[in-house]
Amino acid sequence: MWNFVILFVTLCSCVYGLTEQELKVEFTKLVMKCNKNSEVEMTDLVQLQSYVVPTKTATKCVLACAYKAASVMNAQGMYDIDHAYKVAELIKNGDEKRLINGKKMADICVKVNDIKVSDGEKGCERAALIFKCTVENAPKFGFKL
Repeated sequence: MWNFVILFVTLCSCVYGLTEQELKVEFTKLVMKCNKNSEVEMTDLVQLQSYVVPTKTATKCVLACAYKAASVMNAQGMYDIDHAYKVAELIKNGDEKRLINGKKMADICVKVNDIKVSDGEKGCERAALIFKCTVENAPKFGFKL
């Protein structure tokens, strides 16, 4: 279901030993668990599937919650480049180009940490920036959305 996190799914598949479909289900569970307290409307969550960067704070916060739970973001609300590098190394599957592209993508997306946001550690605004970076850059590096 959650195609917008294909890069996350791709990068984590070897770490958790799950298939892409199983990871999508697991990430969907995270989003739904995170949404339990915020009650973002399903129409807003479906927009994410269409790669529409969220504009509503509540939707951004659900995304931040799920990213934190998946270790894409750390507790300080920042994109976790060290985690991204470790995962890129784990998923290379003997393909150096895949490793290089995973690290290049991380290097591009970590720049969201330099952008000033108003919600700090909460990470909602930064989660939307990570989402946007992923959507814009994943295809450039051979990751399917």
